Amino acid sequence: MTCEYPLDNFPCGLVVTTVEERRVLSANQYFYLVSQREPCSVERIGNVLTPASKIVVESFIMPMLLHQGHCEEIQLTLETPQLERVPILVNAKIVTAGSRSIYWVITTAQQRDSLYQELINLRNDLEIRAEKLEVLSQTDELTGLMNRRAFVLQANALIKQANRLQNAYSFLMLDIDHFKDINDQYGHDIGDEVLRKIAQLLKNNCRESDILARIGGEEFAIFTMNSGNTVPAHFAEKLLAVIRTEKIHGIDVTVSIGVATSLTGSFEELYKAADLLLYDAKHRGRDQCSSSD
Repeated sequence: MTCEYPLDNFPCGLVVTTVEERRVLSANQYFYLVSQREPCSVERIGNVLTPASKIVVESFIMPMLLHQGHCEEIQLTLETPQLERVPILVNAKIVTAGSRSIYWVITTAQQRDSLYQELINLRNDLEIRAEKLEVLSQTDELTGLMNRRAFVLQANALIKQANRLQNAYSFLMLDIDHFKDINDQYGHDIGDEVLRKIAQLLKNNCRESDILARIGGEEFAIFTMNSGNTVPAHFAEKLLAVIRTEKIHGIDVTVSIGVATSLTGSFEELYKAADLLLYDAKHRGRDQCSSSD
């Protein structure tokens, strides 16, 4: 029993050309539909391609066909009589039965291009989201400052660098005085405003090289590399004065600061020393700093 499968029923372009001039010997209806030509109106396959695609055929596809006998999934562009461009995928093979011919299989690549662009957009969107999540994972939501986790990571990295270079560094631990009383008397909304304002004041008065973070409820930390003309205790006194003279919602807000300085210590040792010095500043009356300079 024989079955006939007319080539016009295939959902792809089927074209047979000569090898030498790529003259069209036969083509199915799909090919003419995609290229928007009348049946039997195309003399050479290059006649339906853009100039750039013709160059690809002659400089890439033909050498590959002559060397390997076939090529797969080459993207070209058709150009319709109305100068519309249609992306296509081409598979081709040289067949030597009888006279040598090239068999071309052509499929439109518009959906593929659209899907590829969607994948690119999705990848870019995921990268942006990942970057935002990374930032969020390192940021205190209320103040916008670095959080404790990020502060520890960055401070540790700078300490290792400073220890190699034998540079001194300091850790300032700041705590808002009587913050519980502010929350109890004025409410947590005002308490949050106080935290945000203190964070902004600290940010405005830190150097770009300093690491500033909110590390607890009303606790802030600054890690700073000491330069020849910088005295950490003087920096702390400056911060005390700035905060002392700034009324926040009509409230006189002060902080206490512990300043620990080291040449060789670890982050844990520096943190513990600053915490003890902060406790000493609180014990001596608040609104002051206690320093290990």
